[in-house]
Amino acid sequence: MTASSRSRSFIFINYLLLFGAGFIWGSQYILTKFALVSFSTTTIAGGRIGIGALLLTFLLKTGIEPLEQSKTFFWKSLPDFLLIGLLEATLPCVLIAWAQLRLASSVTAVLIGTVPLFATILEALFVPGSTISLKKGSGIFLGFVGVTVLIAPNFHEASLSPTHGSSVVLPVLAGLISALCFALAMLLIKIRLDTRFGPIRSAQGILTGAAITILPWACWISKPWKITAFHPTCSAVIALIALGIFCGGLVYTLFIVLINRAGPSFASTCNYLVPPTGAFLGIAFCGEKLTSPLLYSLVLILFSLWLFSGTKKSAH
Repeated sequence: MTASSRSRSFIFINYLLLFGAGFIWGSQYILTKFALVSFSTTTIAGGRIGIGALLLTFLLKTGIEPLEQSKTFFWKSLPDFLLIGLLEATLPCVLIAWAQLRLASSVTAVLIGTVPLFATILEALFVPGSTISLKKGSGIFLGFVGVTVLIAPNFHEASLSPTHGSSVVLPVLAGLISALCFALAMLLIKIRLDTRFGPIRSAQGILTGAAITILPWACWISKPWKITAFHPTCSAVIALIALGIFCGGLVYTLFIVLINRAGPSFASTCNYLVPPTGAFLGIAFCGEKLTSPLLYSLVLILFSLWLFSGTKKSAH
């Protein structure tokens, strides 16, 4: 195999991982819709992370990934796992929930769309050999425009909720800090974990760290000790388990492989794929309508990802 064909194969696999992660994360909207019938948002967040961590722990016990060298390193890296879990799950979950009390969902979605911008800047600053080329910068900008085009029709909603008349500055800042947290988590996965562990072990450590940091908050919010009767529907339970398996354990494993192969900047563009994927799945399974903004958004996002095709790392 020539160097050129190896490079094309390397890039192709990167895109498969990217679209796979985007599709799985895009499916969370439908699954969450079913789970919300019986569970609160905090219960879903905690359950999803906990189920994902348990699944990966079980897989590791089966010997699917060698653990001989990683056992010692795992405990030494526990502070990293806790920090990444805090940045990836707990802080954004709290900040976004608070911001959405005061901002329209469309505004919040655009703020989270800045994750690739933060990730690109952080990668250029802290990952050796990374730069921000004109092509990469154009791809980031077009992807952000694509997300904005998709959500723009909803901007007729008031940016403030009816019950909160305060300034939007702090909620907007909370949304941007959440985006920065996501970008920092990806950077830490690259520079602190990288290939020290297999992808399943890394994903398990991150989800365990996330569970340790988010479950106390989830229990404080939902107060399960006060529940006297609970009869969840079968579809809600299945949806919650599916969220843990696919949108927890599986997708984090794929995402870590992608970050290690292509870097945080490219991996972060998965955020551009999630909204249109969720919209198309809503059309396919929930009877939602296909709109022209969705098609325009998809074209812009796909073109932005094509621009990234010339910025990938080559296979070794």
